Amino acid sequence: MVVTAGAVFAWINVRNAANFSPQWGQDLAFFHQWVHSAATGGPWASPLLLEPQGFWNQVHTHLIIPVVVGAYRMWPDQNTLLVLHSMFACLAVWPIFRLGESVAGGRHGLLMVIAVLAFGPFQGVAVADFRPIALFLPGIIGVWASAWVGDKRGMIGWALVAIAGRQDAVYLLMASGMSLMICSWGQARRSDAALLLCLGLAGFAGFVSLKPEMFFHINPTASIHWPTGAELWDHRASFGIALILSGWWLGLLAPAPLVAALPVLWGMLSTGREWHSLSGPGAHHHAFWLPFVIAAGTAASARVPRNLGPLILLFCGAMAFPWTQAQPGNVGVQSLIDQVPLSARVGADYDSIHRFGGRPILWNVDQFHMPDQPWHWKDEWPITEDDVDIVLAPRDHPIHQRLSDWNLVDGNQTHLLLRRP
Repeated sequence: MVVTAGAVFAWINVRNAANFSPQWGQDLAFFHQWVHSAATGGPWASPLLLEPQGFWNQVHTHLIIPVVVGAYRMWPDQNTLLVLHSMFACLAVWPIFRLGESVAGGRHGLLMVIAVLAFGPFQGVAVADFRPIALFLPGIIGVWASAWVGDKRGMIGWALVAIAGRQDAVYLLMASGMSLMICSWGQARRSDAALLLCLGLAGFAGFVSLKPEMFFHINPTASIHWPTGAELWDHRASFGIALILSGWWLGLLAPAPLVAALPVLWGMLSTGREWHSLSGPGAHHHAFWLPFVIAAGTAASARVPRNLGPLILLFCGAMAFPWTQAQPGNVGVQSLIDQVPLSARVGADYDSIHRFGGRPILWNVDQFHMPDQPWHWKDEWPITEDDVDIVLAPRDHPIHQRLSDWNLVDGNQTHLLLRRP
């Protein structure tokens, strides 16, 4: 079931990238540059996001990356990352089935797997380009599935899977442990809660000792002013209504995982990030709350008579959100990319940059001469058109005003390809 679901979503993930419609081409290019550099003997870093460099120094640490680098070394292609991402997300099928089986038998487990696969937010994470944070889904769900049957070894194993995704997992584990201290959950005991809490604390201490900076996108302790944009809150309200209509509020009948998710809810509401979207730069942020809602819904749906609980989640969840599918994009840009030598230093726009991943030097043209530099950047701004030989940018991009003496190689209705004289 894991491999079948992963293959379906991997196909969509690969097609979206090929069609120039990934969730966020900038970060896909960033990860590709990082993995390609490490796999070919270079530094374990990518300057593409202009963040502190190095495996531990970057604001996020993904412990799974060495495994990804090994796979990429055998299959050096961007599609390797996309397939791995979808498989990471769909690994959650395993603990979902096991939790459902433990709660009410194999039929219930199978129906819950189908219900989750038909759930729009899960699909959004499963095709979110390449984000190791997708390991939060199997990791956290696996922790709760193991806790239900009092399996400490399972809890440790799945906790390590979650931590391998990104350092943020440590506070999700701490929240889970604190919730199990006060809420009942299957055969879970206080010792299981203490184990989770200790795992989270140990993971946090380990990351703090190794990382110069800890940074959480969804941070319940950050002193951030709540967003005030009316349009943003309208989108969030629409998402909340769809979530209610999906029927997953049934999880309130087994609330322990939802109690653990309260810090996540606070952190998401108090940030200005547009996490509510099922596509685009913030699609992967659903990996923070989904595992708790899925765990609660899987356990609680067994309390609805006549096996109707999983069917309610299946049909209501499938109707509340649109299903993901391969999206058409500006595929005509590919003919321009094919004219760029592999050795060229390239500047590209957000829509095309992921198709240049693996080049020795790759920059985003929107970062040339940035007026608002990142807060951590203290040195002279390093990126200008002097650092590249080729520029691919939309026809109306302001970069063309600075490149009036460059040679026009080719163009189409949307983009121009320029070469340094």
